[in-house]
Formats: sequence, structure tokens, C-alpha cells
Amino acid sequence: MSTFADSVALQTTALALTVKESEKHFAILFNLSPSVVLLTRFEDGLICNVNRHFERMFGWSMGECVGRTTLDIGLWANPRHRQMALDRTFAALEPASLESQWQTREGRRREGTLYTQMIELSDGRYLLSTFIDNTEHKRAERALKASEEKFAKAFHSSPDAIIITEKTTGRYLEVNDGFSRLSGYSASEVLGHTVFEFAIMVDISQRVRLIHDVEEHGNVRNREVLGRNKDGEIITVDVSIDPLVLDDTQCLLITARDIGLLKSAQAQIQHLAYHDSLTNLPNRALLMDRLNQQISLLKRHHLRGALLFLDLDHFKHINDSLGHPVGDSVLKIITARLEASVRLEDTVARLGGDEFVVLISGLEGTQDDVIKQVRTQADTLRELLAEPMFLDGQRLQVTPSIGVALIPDHGSTPADLLKRADIALYRAKDSGRNATQMFHSTMQKAASDRLRLENDLRQALTRGEFSLSYQPQVDTRGNRIIGAEALLRWQHPTLGNLPPQQFIQVMEESGMILEVGNWILEQACITGGRLLRGGLIDGEDFSLCVNISPRQFRQGDFVQRVEHCLLTCAMPHRMLKLEITEGIVIQNLEDTIAKMLELKQLGISFAMDDFGTGYSSLTYLKRLPVDALKIDQSFIRDATSDPNDAEIVRAIIAMAASLNLAIIAEGVETQEQLDFLAQLDCHFYQGFLFSEPLPLERFEALLRGRLQR
Repeated sequence: MSTFADSVALQTTALALTVKESEKHFAILFNLSPSVVLLTRFEDGLICNVNRHFERMFGWSMGECVGRTTLDIGLWANPRHRQMALDRTFAALEPASLESQWQTREGRRREGTLYTQMIELSDGRYLLSTFIDNTEHKRAERALKASEEKFAKAFHSSPDAIIITEKTTGRYLEVNDGFSRLSGYSASEVLGHTVFEFAIMVDISQRVRLIHDVEEHGNVRNREVLGRNKDGEIITVDVSIDPLVLDDTQCLLITARDIGLLKSAQAQIQHLAYHDSLTNLPNRALLMDRLNQQISLLKRHHLRGALLFLDLDHFKHINDSLGHPVGDSVLKIITARLEASVRLEDTVARLGGDEFVVLISGLEGTQDDVIKQVRTQADTLRELLAEPMFLDGQRLQVTPSIGVALIPDHGSTPADLLKRADIALYRAKDSGRNATQMFHSTMQKAASDRLRLENDLRQALTRGEFSLSYQPQVDTRGNRIIGAEALLRWQHPTLGNLPPQQFIQVMEESGMILEVGNWILEQACITGGRLLRGGLIDGEDFSLCVNISPRQFRQGDFVQRVEHCLLTCAMPHRMLKLEITEGIVIQNLEDTIAKMLELKQLGISFAMDDFGTGYSSLTYLKRLPVDALKIDQSFIRDATSDPNDAEIVRAIIAMAASLNLAIIAEGVETQEQLDFLAQLDCHFYQGFLFSEPLPLERFEALLRGRLQR
């Protein structure tokens, strides 16, 4: 019996030693495990042990964990997962698994797979939990998924066509909606088929060249290719290709964009860069290019050409009176007539406004022969362009002035030829318009002189070279001075005292008349105030006359300028009389009347200057609020010897009387002329018979002397 008992005791001791040895090995493996291991007591869930990896990863030491539950230390990111893990453990013989998240002591989450298993140890039942950290793996998975989603979104939402094909077979693997929009084929129609089964590429051999370029250069960028959509329409496509490997298969990633509209827009921009938008004629840039080519060609073949520079006479009047739409229609008709009258090899260009150029090439013969040919052509053009045209119920007729330069006689560069044709055109306009002038070397000197004069004019005002002279206006009844006209004088530093007819037109054309005109008005008003304060004139019975240019009158603030000038110079408004020409009136009658009425309300009066030399018409004259007419001196000069001039003077005086207007005769130089005027009841005059225009000091002396007498 004792032997049996001893034997059982020995066996029990041996088993206990074996269990302890096993638990010892378990403890060693527990701490050496590369995974997080946690041992909790089954009956109350208290933590009995954690391995070193747990301490390192989650930040709690074993001493802080033992005797507390996983809920106590806040290990679970989602506490419900703890119960799920227990439920799965009880339900399975094998270790249960669960995707879960545990939190570190600092609150950072770690993602991983939790394995749980019930184990028996010498002192009871325990739950062994192993946490394999998958945080980085999960993060990588999410990043990959997000990347794939972004790629898929970019792939399918791209406005460009994107295609993936096998490199060798050309089989379609993937296409996006952009491909369907571009080609007209749906994805289901092409996927699984090859590019050779469709005629999307106009020339399929292009594919071989594209693949060759990919192999040689690594990719293809922005290659222009002709394609064909499902409806058979040709499309121009911009293609880029990159090599791609999918599942060990060599593929091509192709992006394509329809550039048909872009190329059309580029072509239109290119066309607009070299053509006039209104007439579609070549513009200055294209003309200069063609002219350059013609110069070389004509020299090579010993031929001549001609450059005809055309300008429409008084075209601005059409724009001002009838409006720009009518003016544009006139320009289009002129364009059609010009193109119909020249050969196909000649060029018609528009430089802008109403300026046209005709380039004639390939003229044979001597210089005299060529000049005759060109003059004949120019006369034909003038006759053709001068034919009446009917627009908006209006019968219009425009005439051209033409300047001609021969190629290569008058210049070897486009700029020289164009400049000399322009000089000849200026001479044609200066000689009366509706004429043709051939360039001559003497014209160059005249143009240079004019340019020099214009440059000198620009400095004359600042240099103080301008002054005003005053020509008395006289009433024959009592020989009283009843006014004076302020006249501009220019003391040129080298040319001396220049008469106005030599520079007034240059000022008008260059725009300098605005600044100088304002200066004249200001100086005249200063003079008026000075004469009045000096007691030399009667403000109630004296008019100071100032000439106003068309450009000056058209200034938007002209009325305000005049009013400001009178106020600052302390000159009574009633003393100022503005002299306007018929050129002001015809440009914009309604605007002219409106401004005149504003000034009349201020007390300012008006005289129509040079009456009878322009577009004299009762139609506008009876509407204008003018106070006086001035008979131009060209009629007065020969009125006593030329019956025609005498009759014109009588008619003007009678017209003034019927309209209740005062009448002033200009340029009276002889007693005979004055007597003739007196017989017609014209008593107001100015001219050398009484006095030449006088500088201010001499004019003051004249007034002072008459007062003393």
C-alpha cells in the first residue's frame, strides 16, 4: 500500500515539476514574442501579465497594468470590440480573431488583428490575447486605395481621351468617357478589340512610327495626328504616349485631345494679324511683306512696279454726318470696286481709316512707258471709285486722291516706297483733291520742310514765339472802331515773321491747334479786360473777335473753357465774338447748334467767317444762332472789277438783311471798294484801307489817339 502511495506521490511530484517547467517556458516565450501579448484572468478580467513588446508599443509598464482591466487603462478604442472578442473566444475551439484598434497611453490608435484563446494554467483559467500590429500596413492599404480612386476619378472624368492598349497587339484594355466623346465609340464597342479593327486612325501606319518614337525617346509628346470619328468625320488630334506595364504586359497609355477648334482659332488669329477686320483686305503688315517680295522679284527680272496710295476725299464728313455704319458700308463698296479693277497678281490693302494701297507689279517698258500705264490705271480707279453709291436712301459720291511711287525708281525698301507714295498723296490733296500725283524728288524736300515746320511749331508756344495782332473793325457811319479781330502771328527764330497761311493748316492737321487755340482765346480775353480797364474801349459797343478752329470747337468741354477764360480774365461776356467757319457747321450741325445756344445764353455772339467760300446754304444758315456774316476778302478784292464777284457780294448782303444779320466785309483795301459796299448798305468793314493788323501796343496807341481827338 505504501509502495503504491509512494508511487502516486512521485508521479504527482513529477507532473507538478513538468507543469512548472512548461509555465517557465511559456513565460520565456511570452516575453520574447515579437507580437503584443496580454494575459488576463478569466474570472474577473484583471491583467496578470504583459510582455515587453506591449510596454514598448502602448506605453504602460507591467506594474501599471497588473491588477487592472483593459477597460480600466483605456486600451480599447472601441470598448464593444472587447465583448466581441470574448464571444468569439467562447464560441470557437481554435484561437478567435478580430480586426480591432487599441490605444496607446497617449491616445494614439494602433490598428491590428487580435487573436484570443482560453488557456489553463496551474492556478486557473486565463485569456491569452495576441495583438499583431497592422497600422502601417492598413495605412498603406488606405493610401493605395485612395490613390487608385483618385486615378480612376481622374481617368474617367478627364476631358481628354485616355486609352490603354497592349503595345504589341493594339488591344484596347481601358478607355474613358473622353475617348467616347472624341471618337463616338462606347467602351463596350472597343474593349477587347484591337486598334486595327477600327478606322480611328486615318493612317494606321502612324501607330508604328509613334511606337518607334516611344522606344527611341521614352515617350511622345503633343504629336498632331489626323483621326476619324465613328461618323467618318476627320478630326485633328493632339496625342501624347507613355509606356506602361500592367500585369507584366507592355502597354501604352495614350492621351488625346481634339484641337480642331484650336487650330481653327489659331488660323483665324493668324488671318486677323495680316488682314483688315472690316474689309478682309491685307493690312499694313502683309502689305510690307508682299512689297518686300515684289522689290526682290522686280529687280531680279528687270521689271517695274507701282505703289498707289489712295485716300478718300472728305470721308470724315460721311462718318460725322451719317454715322460710322454708313461709313463702313462705303469702305466695303470701295474695297469691292478696287478688287474688281486690278489683276489677280496685284495687291489691294487697307492701312486703316480711308487709306488704301494698290500694289501693281510686273510692268514692262521704259520709265516713261510705265508712268503712262500707271497714270491710266490711276485715272481708271478714280473714275470707278467716284461713281455714285446709294446707301440708306442717300446718294453718296466719294472721290480719291492718289499718290504714286514707282518700284524700284523711288525706293528700294518698303518703308521708303510707302513714305514717298504718301508724300505724293499729300501733294495730290494739297492741289485740290480728286487728283493723281507721281512722286518727285522735289516733293521730298517739301515734305521735309513741312516736318521741320511742324517740329518748330511744337516748340513755338513754350518759347514764346507766338503773339497776337489786332485788326480794327470800323463802322463807316462816323468812322468809329466798333471791334477788332485777334490774329495769330509767329516770329520764327530763323525764318522771321511767318504769315498764318503758312502754318495754320499744319497746326490744324497735327492737332496743335487745340493748345494754341486755347492760348489765343486766353490772350485775347486778357487784352479785352486790359483795354476796358484802361478806358480805351466802350464795353457796350466793342466786340473782340476770336477765330475758333473746327477741332477746338468740337472739344467736349469747349463751352466750359470759354466761360472759365472770361471769368479769370475779367472780360464781359458780351464783348466776345467767336468767328466760326462753315467747316465747323457741316461736321455736326446739331452739336454745333447746341454749343452755340449755350454760349449765346452767356451773352457771347457769333460771326460766320469766310462766308461764301465753303458749303454756303440757307438750309443750315437759317438754323444757326449767328449774329453776323463776314464776306470773304476774295470776293471783295475784285468786286469793283468782276461782275460775278460783285453779284456774289450783293447776294450775301441781301441774304444777311433778310435774316436780320449784321454784315462785315473783310480785306477792304481801296476807297472804291468801300464806296461799293456803302452803296449796298454794308457799313462794317476791316482791311488795310483803315489799318493793318497791329501789335497790342500799337493798337492801344491807335485807340488812345482817337479818344484824344
